[in-house]
Amino acid sequence: MRTTSRYLIREVLADAGLGLLVFTFVIFMREAGRLLEMAVRDSSFSILRAFLYALPSTLVFTLPMACLVGLLIALGRFGGDNELVAWRAAGVSGWQLARPLAAFAIASAVLCGMFSLWIAPAGARALLRLEGGLANSEAAFAVQPRVFLENIPHAVVYVSDVTDGGRRWRNVFVADTSVPASPRITVAREGTLLATGPNRLQLHLERGETYEVPAGKPQSLLASTFATTDIPFTLPAPRSGRAVLEALTTRQLWHPAHYAADWRAARIELHRRFALAFACLALALLGIPLGLRTGRGKAGGFVLTLALVFGYYVLFIFGIAMARQGRLAPGLGVWAADLVCAGFGVWLLFGTERIPARSNRNRDWVAWLRERAGRWVRPNRLAVPRAQRSGMPRLLDGYVAREFVGYVGLLLAAFLILILAFTFFELLGDMLRTHAGLPMMLRYLFFLTPQMLYTLAPLAILVGVLVTFGLMSKANEITAMKACGISIYRLLIPVVAVALLFAAAQFGLDQSFLPAFNRRQDALRAAIKGRPAQTFERPERKWVYGQEHDIFYFQYFDPVRDEFSNVSIWSFDPATFRLRRHIYARDAHWDRRLQAWVFESGWERELSGIGVSRFQTFNIASFSGIAERPDYFKTEARESAQMNYEELAEYVQDLKRGGYDVSRLAVQLNKKISYPLITLIMALLAFPFALSVGRRGTVTGIAVAIGVAILYWLSSGFLEALGNLDQIPAAMAAWTPDLMFLIAGLYFLLRVPT
Repeated sequence: MRTTSRYLIREVLADAGLGLLVFTFVIFMREAGRLLEMAVRDSSFSILRAFLYALPSTLVFTLPMACLVGLLIALGRFGGDNELVAWRAAGVSGWQLARPLAAFAIASAVLCGMFSLWIAPAGARALLRLEGGLANSEAAFAVQPRVFLENIPHAVVYVSDVTDGGRRWRNVFVADTSVPASPRITVAREGTLLATGPNRLQLHLERGETYEVPAGKPQSLLASTFATTDIPFTLPAPRSGRAVLEALTTRQLWHPAHYAADWRAARIELHRRFALAFACLALALLGIPLGLRTGRGKAGGFVLTLALVFGYYVLFIFGIAMARQGRLAPGLGVWAADLVCAGFGVWLLFGTERIPARSNRNRDWVAWLRERAGRWVRPNRLAVPRAQRSGMPRLLDGYVAREFVGYVGLLLAAFLILILAFTFFELLGDMLRTHAGLPMMLRYLFFLTPQMLYTLAPLAILVGVLVTFGLMSKANEITAMKACGISIYRLLIPVVAVALLFAAAQFGLDQSFLPAFNRRQDALRAAIKGRPAQTFERPERKWVYGQEHDIFYFQYFDPVRDEFSNVSIWSFDPATFRLRRHIYARDAHWDRRLQAWVFESGWERELSGIGVSRFQTFNIASFSGIAERPDYFKTEARESAQMNYEELAEYVQDLKRGGYDVSRLAVQLNKKISYPLITLIMALLAFPFALSVGRRGTVTGIAVAIGVAILYWLSSGFLEALGNLDQIPAAMAAWTPDLMFLIAGLYFLLRVPT
């Protein structure tokens, strides 16, 4: 029994380790591009430290899943290979098989407890300190050209263009909104953002002017020019370790959980740490008897893992939400999922002695398949009439396609559940802080799903090819097909067809629904995190850049009546970016008969340099040079992910004609085609690897797949970062990874013996 126990533990450890690698990689894949771009800009080790600090909290989340997937896949393989039946025939009871597996689960729970109770909080505290240090250096990089930056207290910044990797700004507009009704305006031809201390920045401007209208005195104007000037900014203070529950040590968390005014949130966090550590044991208690009873192969174990993980985290999230609302005690709400899984698992453990034999229905299916195969395969292939032989490749195409699509679907579901669950826990603190509510969170996850499917498709195709043909090779199906005279390349046709359909679906999704879904999920995420919506629906914004170098500032815009309230318009000289006109009106509406804006109760000031050439008040007036119609304010200001290919191409051309730097947008334009194509390239690359590692087991194949995926995402993210900074051409940044992996795939494919 000792040998059997070691064998069980060894197999479970291999599958659990692979699951941990896959789950952790899928989670961090979302941030790979951003981290690599930060690394390109900042050569220090701060990004590596941030990654290491964030890793423990991720492992707290992925360790229970890895424990469960290791148990179920290993037990599924034992059942599929009839090893469970052999042990049963040898007199080994279900309890004896469960003991080493339970020991593995207890060890996993202890390890997860160390991360949850000590290592993850320490990493969170270190990450908070690092965020405070990086806040200043990253502030300049956060500024996007032609987007109003509104997250600086009492200030709004607009930059027409950025150069030198975001360090130099051109045509800078700064509004000091300390007095919202009369903002102080500063414009400059160039600017640089400098860090002067913790949470303190200094905007160094060159060649500009400052304009200020005293409140209640519209006829007065305070204006001045400068060769250079500096505007200090104070960023919001970073969250302190005492204020963030996740960063408190478990001992520190004990006091607010029992005596603080907000004891409920602290007590939920305290219980959550212990519950996540116990999750390894709870899921194992449920997974061990289910794996012993329903061992149907690795696919069955994978499907069962998805179902259990989904059910557990749904219960966990629901319990926390109920506890937060006060409908359940914090302990009961947080521990509900663990108690349900553990209780049901203990009940099933008492039935482990009644392990059912493999269903006769499976044997009937196997016999039927063998009978059908006997009709297809003949000892002498040349003796089979050609009419009968011609149907075999089509049958094999259907068989390979069904297997492949099935595994890809399972993988996509697994990766999607993992990312959505992790995203929920990542935003849970913000949701509770801003009182966004669970319905808003669920809507955000719904609109996030298409983007995640679009992103994860290449990885699912890569792993799906390796799993499908790895299992077929291990089962000697590939050898049988070769013996029937079927070329290995012939087996690739259904895989290429399916991958091509996935690539076309990605491109079609990006052309149709995805931009709108991305706009919606970005807006919901901003609301959950309590941030101002900067680049979403313009009726919700107070600052809009016009078509003719005008900046609009308004209190409210009614998109139904086409009316403004308290609107100011600053018009600039496109050559010098100097202010030439300022219009203010209490109300403004669109006159359909005149096809112009009609302003009421306001004033107009025309400037020559910093001097006033004309000032007049009006009750009702209309002005020339305002080209923006109401539809302009009803449209949406979008980023590259919020536009399809044609819209982004037109936007890039418009910016090019205006002399703007379009490096980042040009890279994204090329990636709208290159990224879907990598799905097809991954299938070609994975096929020869699947045949070569099939005999070594599926675990080896998946490990190879993850290695290839990591290599692709690192190279793609690094080249994209270089392209964003205009250090290499945009087409090279987007297409080089595709070309590299295509050449590698064709090279290995041509070396496969057919």
